[in-house]
Amino acid sequence: MAVIRMRVRPGREVGEVVSRWKKPLVLVGARWAWSRVRRRRVRAKGPGEQALDLAAWAGAGALVGVGSAVFGEYRRAHRMTGKVALITGGTRGLGLQLARELGASGARVVICGRDSDHLARAVSGLAERGVEAHGVMCDVTDRDQVHNLVAETMDLFGRIDMVVNNAGVIQIGPSEAFDESHFTHAMDVMFWGPFHVSRAVMDHLRDSRGTIVNITSIGAYLTPPHLLPYGCAKHAQAALSEGLAAETGGTGVRVTTVVPGLMRTGSHVGVTFIGDPEREYAWFALLAGLPLLSVNAQRAARRIVAGAARGKGFVIVTPAARIGMALHGLAPGLTQAGMRVAGRLLPDAPHSVREREGTEARNSRLGRLADAVATLNNRAGERLNQKHAEPR
Repeated sequence: MAVIRMRVRPGREVGEVVSRWKKPLVLVGARWAWSRVRRRRVRAKGPGEQALDLAAWAGAGALVGVGSAVFGEYRRAHRMTGKVALITGGTRGLGLQLARELGASGARVVICGRDSDHLARAVSGLAERGVEAHGVMCDVTDRDQVHNLVAETMDLFGRIDMVVNNAGVIQIGPSEAFDESHFTHAMDVMFWGPFHVSRAVMDHLRDSRGTIVNITSIGAYLTPPHLLPYGCAKHAQAALSEGLAAETGGTGVRVTTVVPGLMRTGSHVGVTFIGDPEREYAWFALLAGLPLLSVNAQRAARRIVAGAARGKGFVIVTPAARIGMALHGLAPGLTQAGMRVAGRLLPDAPHSVREREGTEARNSRLGRLADAVATLNNRAGERLNQKHAEPR
């Protein structure tokens, strides 16, 4: 099994800290100080004394807010210190961003993939960020390669604290355009892959009281049209994840089921489009990059790592995914009717079925138009090693 190895000691300054989303804590602290001043029963003071009092309380509140922000970021940057994380499909897209986030949290990471060029670029990029990274060529559909992957990780680091089952493949087209091989491939990657990885690593996770993180999808609970092989495989993976969570009670092993919605990872260029590839590419690339429906990959990875590190059983990443799950739970018939309407709006299967990767399907007038609108997603692809169309 080919190995690409680059290791650098992580070195992250706490001074980088106060992230934009935590700056509002300063305002919360100041608001608390103002409320405190208004509620205090104090003797009458002159305007000058009152102003000084208010300034003192406001300063104290601001310090509380800043301190909370810094402490929160400090904890985030060190929550995985000394631990080892193994990520399948970690060479690009969400898997690569998860490797970056885990590395920034202090973890040593092992990533695997099937393409040597992607693997080399990913490991090199992680090393440049100060992440202690190791890359292994591995196809998760091959049980022997999975066992070798786990053995390689144990030989190198002596422990495994977190396993992220992220490897996936997306095939898009009308159901009549798919044949049995498409369903078999989807199941091999997204069900049997996590199954073999979880079994191979379970004893090691018992020793470390570690965590299995399964990246499922909103498609596991609410399958949209033209994604039937993907939806079937993700349904199976979600059942595996929830079943493992029930079975591992009392063993010290935690299982986190992650339910993302659309994320801006640039993955549309690596999708397989079947039927009328150019039209299928256009609608998928457009929806996958819309800001209101999709989420930034960095934000998604941060939420996933934080939830898994705290041992949460479920992490629903996007508001759209949460709404979709709620609607399906409350009104499954109505939700299904909505999916039927959406299916009628998508391209029909042509008489002559064609199959193309995203890098080919985008080279049409419709594809270029969709790319012009989905600028954020294309930029995300450049940042996340999405330069070719091979599956992760």
